Amino acid sequence: MTEVSLILDADALLAYARGSERIGTLIAESADDGKSVLIPATSLADAYRRVDSDGLRYLDIISTLSWVDIVPLDRELCPFVGGWARKLGLELAHAAIEASSHPMTPFLTSRRELVTEHLAKEWPIIDL
Repeated sequence: MTEVSLILDADALLAYARGSERIGTLIAESADDGKSVLIPATSLADAYRRVDSDGLRYLDIISTLSWVDIVPLDRELCPFVGGWARKLGLELAHAAIEASSHPMTPFLTSRRELVTEHLAKEWPIIDL
């Protein structure tokens, strides 16, 4: 299994779809380093729900990159994601649970305050 270098939530995907060079660079650097980027399927679905027509192709592209792993919501995680979703919402809960499965992997989000209620305050969160 390839080392995960980044985890993106829906807000990070939307920023990417709107042309964020910073996020594009981080994703490209992961590929250059031979590492993968993890995107929870619920985050990708939520980004598709919220993106404008100009950003659709960016989501289509990122989801097909060989170093990007789209992670499904497995049955085993449903109780945990469901519990965390009470405060975080389904998409962010899934992303935070995936982050917790990859210790100290940078997590791109605009919702630090919510995420740090469940992850350690020292977690490497990259604010959007």
